[in-house]
Amino acid sequence: MIDLSKPVQLAEGLWWVGSERTYENLQCNPYLLIKDGKGILFDPGSALDGKEVLAKTMSLLPLDHLEAIVLSHQDPDLCYAVSFFEDAGFRGVLCCHERAALILQYYGFKSTFYLVNHHEYSYTMQNGTSIGFIFTPYLHFPGAIMSYLPEQQTLISGDLFGSITADWQLYADESYLDGMKAFHEVYMPSHEILKAAMDSLDCYPITLICPQHGSVIRENISKHIETLRDMPCGLFLLPRKQSLPLDGGIRSLLDQVVTRLITIHGKEAVRTTFEQSPFTINTTKKVISKTSVGESEMWEQFFSYLEQKNGVGWITSISSFVELLSNQYDLPLPLPFSTLAVKTKREAQESAQELRETQQRLKELEESLYRDPVTKLYNNEFYLAFLKKVLDKTERTEHGIAILVLGIDNLDRINLDFETSEGDRTMRILADLLLHNVEDQVQVCRLSGGLFSLLCTSLTKTEAIERANTLRNLIASDERFIVPITVSMGLFHSDEIPPELEGDSAAIISLVDQTTLFRVRLARKQGGGVLISSSESKAGSRSAFTIVLVDNPGFDRDLLSEMLTKEGYRVLVCSNGLEAKRLITESPPDLIVSELLVPKLSGLTLRKDLLNRPSLGRIPFLLMSVNKQERTVSRAFELGIRHFFSRPLAVYELIGLIKLISEKGA
Repeated sequence: MIDLSKPVQLAEGLWWVGSERTYENLQCNPYLLIKDGKGILFDPGSALDGKEVLAKTMSLLPLDHLEAIVLSHQDPDLCYAVSFFEDAGFRGVLCCHERAALILQYYGFKSTFYLVNHHEYSYTMQNGTSIGFIFTPYLHFPGAIMSYLPEQQTLISGDLFGSITADWQLYADESYLDGMKAFHEVYMPSHEILKAAMDSLDCYPITLICPQHGSVIRENISKHIETLRDMPCGLFLLPRKQSLPLDGGIRSLLDQVVTRLITIHGKEAVRTTFEQSPFTINTTKKVISKTSVGESEMWEQFFSYLEQKNGVGWITSISSFVELLSNQYDLPLPLPFSTLAVKTKREAQESAQELRETQQRLKELEESLYRDPVTKLYNNEFYLAFLKKVLDKTERTEHGIAILVLGIDNLDRINLDFETSEGDRTMRILADLLLHNVEDQVQVCRLSGGLFSLLCTSLTKTEAIERANTLRNLIASDERFIVPITVSMGLFHSDEIPPELEGDSAAIISLVDQTTLFRVRLARKQGGGVLISSSESKAGSRSAFTIVLVDNPGFDRDLLSEMLTKEGYRVLVCSNGLEAKRLITESPPDLIVSELLVPKLSGLTLRKDLLNRPSLGRIPFLLMSVNKQERTVSRAFELGIRHFFSRPLAVYELIGLIKLISEKGA
């Protein structure tokens, strides 16, 4: 039994210092980090529990040893208590985003603001301990942040991962996910923004999540992250339509509502509410065990009874969830919900003509986002999304999945000799040729530049090779091109997926991407106009492995370039980050090796810019510098750079790592 009247240690040096009292089913959690007698407090609390937080903090640490208070955003439930700490003698800084500080100043706090966005999203304590901050704009405030503690591998997540529940406990259990969904459905603005925040956590090792609301998560971390990554939420949500009969009918939907009510209000309150109702609730199984109401009337009568018995408060607590179910299954929104604040929104959408126009515009917008403007084919984003959808299917087709990537060998020469307009025309002719010579179920996409892909879910590898060679010959003989063109082809088949990657679509997509592009390069190494369907070639695997070396001119760069060339790699040298970015964008290499301090774009800025394009962000990136410090290492880690070499280089160690990367890519 945990004694919540005292501070509770969560990890080495990390304490929960909150109040065990829950207000309106919403628990607030402050956390205290202590290292070598110095401390940082996270989200100190509200006017209701702030004095208790102060007392627990002072029981562990003198206030003059509290260096900073971190405020994940500006709401009073987490920051009002700062005034209690200041009155008691706190003289440290308030760490927050600049956008939050703009609002926080109106609380009248006396402490100095430490603006995390002006300090590379990190804070270093006097004893040298550093913590990082993760910017999560609009979740649910424009200046929201999360905090990451590297030594504890702990995420102090602010509002994210929070929960609403009547049965609060310090540590999350298996029922926590439903309360977490209830909280995020109401407070988070959109699936896209929430997903982006979850994606940003991929590069952090996390063993503990400490949200400001709800419970501490110490088990199934990845499941909680995936739940939020995939969860629909937000005001402008257009949910995927589902079949009511296939999903169990109205009663099955009401069972979901019962589960949500128990999560928010507790079993006893739900049992008492429905004691004299037409609905018998099994609060243990969280289902309607019996009802006298017919299927056609059940949806409306359940909520009418709930409003009559408990008023608008209970209706409000599940409004977002019920509205989502109504939209998913094309059900009318029950009458009690029209009395809520969402009435204005729903009335605005009642005009059928306006709704149709809005849906049409959204459809056109979505279509434009997935179309290549030159060829009108689907683009790289669609290709990756479609490939993931195919890989996520529990059962694949009998013959497997074939992915063919082809590149126009002489597109650069056409652009140079006849200008880019003719190059664009060449790609349009090729797009037309491909569309008219493949089956309807084959997805044809333009990836970038002169690279195209064909994805088919019903071909064996032998059949795919035969079709690819037929296409290659058709392209070479087509007379519509201003000059004859050839294409280099790289083929990947699902038969090649290693057993250990089954079920991991992200890893498989990365394998497909690297392998097909690698094989296109092998084809070009053999003179172009050929198909490569395996990674073995007469030219050898290293000769097709391209490295972009970004470094300042000098002996060290020349020596490294020469040694890599002798190892059999193709090395392209750039003297500044801007030149490197241009080269990498035009012709993506297999590996980037960059000095941190190069002109025009630093190594870190180059990496950050490349991450804006998924296909370039996946290229392995090695960093090196004489200026290897904790702050730069931390920043590199945030950008997904896993290898940072100090200079002067241990050259053979670097080359050994490059060998491992090139062999893995092959």
